[in-house]
Amino acid sequence: MEERTAVLVVGGSLVGLSAAVFLAHQGVPCVVAERHVGTSIHPRARGITARSMELFRQVGLEDAVRAHGQDDIGVFVRARALADDDHHAVVMPQTRTPDEVSPTTLYACDQDRLEPLLLARARELGADVRFGTELVDFTQSRDEVSAVLRDRGSGERRTVRARYLVAADGGRSPVRERLGISRSGPGTLQHQVSILFRADLDRALRGREVFACFLETMSGVLVRRDADVWQMGVPFTPERGESADDFTDERCREVVRTGTGLADLDAEIDSVLSWEIAALVADRFREGRIFLAGDSAHVSSPRGGLGGNGGIQDAHNLAWKLAAVLAGHAGERLLDTYETERRPIAFLNMEYALGRMRGEPWTQEYNTVSLGYRYHSPAFAAEEGADGPGGNEKLEDPTAPSGRPGTRAAHVPLPAGYADGASSTLDLFGREFVLLTGDCDAEWRTAAKQAADGRGIPLAVHAAGAGDASAEGAARAERWRVAYGLPAEGAVLVRPDGYIVWRGRRCGDDAAERLGAALDAACGRGREPVSDPG
Repeated sequence: MEERTAVLVVGGSLVGLSAAVFLAHQGVPCVVAERHVGTSIHPRARGITARSMELFRQVGLEDAVRAHGQDDIGVFVRARALADDDHHAVVMPQTRTPDEVSPTTLYACDQDRLEPLLLARARELGADVRFGTELVDFTQSRDEVSAVLRDRGSGERRTVRARYLVAADGGRSPVRERLGISRSGPGTLQHQVSILFRADLDRALRGREVFACFLETMSGVLVRRDADVWQMGVPFTPERGESADDFTDERCREVVRTGTGLADLDAEIDSVLSWEIAALVADRFREGRIFLAGDSAHVSSPRGGLGGNGGIQDAHNLAWKLAAVLAGHAGERLLDTYETERRPIAFLNMEYALGRMRGEPWTQEYNTVSLGYRYHSPAFAAEEGADGPGGNEKLEDPTAPSGRPGTRAAHVPLPAGYADGASSTLDLFGREFVLLTGDCDAEWRTAAKQAADGRGIPLAVHAAGAGDASAEGAARAERWRVAYGLPAEGAVLVRPDGYIVWRGRRCGDDAAERLGAALDAACGRGREPVSDPG
């Protein structure tokens, strides 16, 4: 049996399901093949950064995540055991995002709760998600990827021909191994077993609020997942002959008793998961028509919570680009920018997580690391500055946005009653390029139509920076100008993923030419964008 689709996603966990949602939201047909029979039964990742929440907001998932999570990550302590009298507070970074930075914030939603939300939304948008289905073989040609999928229940095999394949098949990615893509980084740092159990720990807590307890005597951590549901992570050392098989239910109960400090506790063991804490980044994120995303592309310590979020953001960065190429208004070279943009962020996140694991002091605000990463690729216009064309900084403080190409487009509130219920400039991004204008909206609209229509590129124009006679309108226009670094007559071009491509400080007779060059660069068409003078 043979079938065709635009994109085949291998792996249907957090990143694979996110890819399915983002692709389907762009109208791209996709098939997801996941070897397990359903979504995750283990909590795994928990914190969803404000940036990931912004992406979920784009695809109609923000409210569902809010309903199944919480906006407070909770109290962290350090002790010998949970029942100890002495709980030493652990100072965590400020993860709440200021209202002036984003319309949303970090949410705590366990992966086993998040994945069903992603699955439902993916299917609602038209994605074909198949559980109990594994990839057994694949080849690629100049025009397509041919993959053989096997139903693990019936044994039936079918060939799926796709224009592209996204490998979201985990840290031990068979696709990456088959392609011969090596990885760079420190490697495996620790072997861990994660024990999910049910027990009433009120005796140990004695009214104290605790989300996570770092256990000093066993180098482990105890995390509350629900009222009587807890997760305990402890290391083991294969070099000493230890293995995950040692953790039988009875051994797990003993470990839980030690960690909780309750010698008579009879915990109900739900599941046991072994995994490696590693720090590695793939040397390539693309091989022909195949792309690596999430853990197949990069793994890091869970400290800081940027690993899974990095995978979500990989999927989003790639999805709109695949959609643009498949629609015919972008060139294949645009797909090269996926690696150019996301691989440096993978290293950035890895180093940040390693620093947290080593106990190094916080040198960057959490929101700067999770929201303020900057892309550098040929898809962005260069701007002359004190540090060279466009600058080479990797991070930007989101509380003081510059509006430079390669940075995240800033959140600016929109007036009540704005089109389609949008309340933030961020709500305007998602499926198409957007030109945000100020006082010269009519002139920019004319230039935008000339630039976009001749290229077949979807481009929406919004007068987000135009003021009105009210004090509130004037303040909003001023905020827009400051956030994007523009005069009142300027405009800014933003990609579907909410990243700034180019700024025009004036309109003028050549506005369509300058805007068109920026669109060409942003779509991988090979022309150099024309920088506006400051």
